[in-house]
Amino acid sequence: MRHSIRGLLIGPLVAPVAYWIGVMIWGRLDQPRFDGFEALRELKVILAFGLPLAYAAALVWGAPVLYLLHRLGWLRLLPVVLAGAVGGIGVAALFALGQQGSLIQVRMPWIGGAAIGALTAFACWWVGQGGTIPTTRPADLS
Repeated sequence: MRHSIRGLLIGPLVAPVAYWIGVMIWGRLDQPRFDGFEALRELKVILAFGLPLAYAAALVWGAPVLYLLHRLGWLRLLPVVLAGAVGGIGVAALFALGQQGSLIQVRMPWIGGAAIGALTAFACWWVGQGGTIPTTRPADLS
């Protein structure tokens, strides 16, 4: 990963959008009527609360894990995605622990947290790989 900082800056944008898509799919299964304005309002609320959480998780979990994987020589796609899934499970567990007894609860099953963490890690990896695809240049004719 040549551009890990860029990956850490852009990758967390995926987490609240992925959560929103999951909520929309789950809500669609629960309630067949779909309102586009309500969906956009929910997206705004999820982005307002989810982006700071996603960047905090990237700072507290993602950056140290990427550094450790780099130092160990394991900075490849599979370890990064697995570490993202573990981080997503950690965020889901913190959601469950922090909201016990709350009137309004944000539900995130552990499997959902793992999926969102893995998607975010994949996005971080993909953005961080920018420009590393080897290209062949035509031979200099001079």
